[in-house]
Amino acid sequence: MDWFLIVLVAILGFPGLSYSESVMKYGAVGDGIVDDTSAFQKAWEDACKGSSKMGSVNVPAGKVFLLNSLHFTGPCIPKPLLFIIDGEMIAQSDPQKWGNGENGVIPWLIFDQVDGLAIVGRGLLDGQGKSWWDIHCRDHPGPMMTFSNCGNVTLKSLRFRNSAQTHVLVMGSQNVYIDDIKITSPEASPNTDGIHITSSTAVSINHSDIATGDDCVSIGDQVNNLNVTFMNCGPGHGVSIGSLGRGGTEVAVENIRVSHVNFTGTTNGARIKTWPGGTGYVRGIEFFDIRFSSVQNPIIIDQFYGCAPTCVETMKGVHIEKVRYMKMSGTSATKVAMKLECSGESVPCSNLFMRDIDLSPADGIDSVSSLCSFAHGSAQGIIRPLSCF
Repeated sequence: MDWFLIVLVAILGFPGLSYSESVMKYGAVGDGIVDDTSAFQKAWEDACKGSSKMGSVNVPAGKVFLLNSLHFTGPCIPKPLLFIIDGEMIAQSDPQKWGNGENGVIPWLIFDQVDGLAIVGRGLLDGQGKSWWDIHCRDHPGPMMTFSNCGNVTLKSLRFRNSAQTHVLVMGSQNVYIDDIKITSPEASPNTDGIHITSSTAVSINHSDIATGDDCVSIGDQVNNLNVTFMNCGPGHGVSIGSLGRGGTEVAVENIRVSHVNFTGTTNGARIKTWPGGTGYVRGIEFFDIRFSSVQNPIIIDQFYGCAPTCVETMKGVHIEKVRYMKMSGTSATKVAMKLECSGESVPCSNLFMRDIDLSPADGIDSVSSLCSFAHGSAQGIIRPLSCF
């Protein structure tokens, strides 16, 4: 079955779905007070291991379900498997009531080794993270929703808010389609990335709004064929490729396209960041049709992440090449609107390209400029401030 059809069926209603597939059948109360974790786990196990052609878990509207950590494990027999969330799911807000997770990390909702999964609906997932934000981040629960070693996943139309850390994590997965989601957490909330992708291929993020205390989208190592398009970002730290290469590790990131994105009041815009001493490559990156509104560091490559102001140039570095910046405009809240600080003479950034860049100073900024260090490339069209290649 076509994956768009799966989503359409899930939203409009599938004739085979009935009250019997609701989590209420498994003893869920939905009053926001009673812990419904066990009911959700049983509902998943029946849907995943059942013999029906299309398994389903149905979270009904008008209810609030209090949940602790849940591990939804595959592989599942029915394909596709629908997880329909129209109600509200809230995490346990009291840190004292969470158990101990593997390696000290306590996940909330993990989908593991599931192939053929559509999570859809108009519901809300609330991580109730406020109690965690004043605690050291190493003690926080894991991401709000994790896809680990999954394939052919659709996540559509849900709302996420106030995760203890990252809201959505995609790791070790392929063919993941994220569309029409909304993620919110306070600007001051620490490490609350909207979506983080690592060790994954063929991931698409479309038509979504993300406002958090960290990166709207962060892109880790071993990621290729990622498309981010038609997104509103802000507040937050922008769209970040990295950080990469910490501890001298070798990285491989390529074929990333970020287009039709509005950044508003973010601390960064289009960012690539690597640690000094790493190896490997970041290549085949395109930022297209980007608009900035009072954004700090609208265009930035930082290959000395994590060491400023005591950075020491090394003979090694992650090679950044074939990066295209095209049709980008708006206002910079910092005087250096384009900052391209590359590893050094031994591993410069190469084959950078700019076309039609028009950045002006935001209120309170007199003028804007560009700064390059070991950045090699070319430019076409109007470039403001002037390119420093």
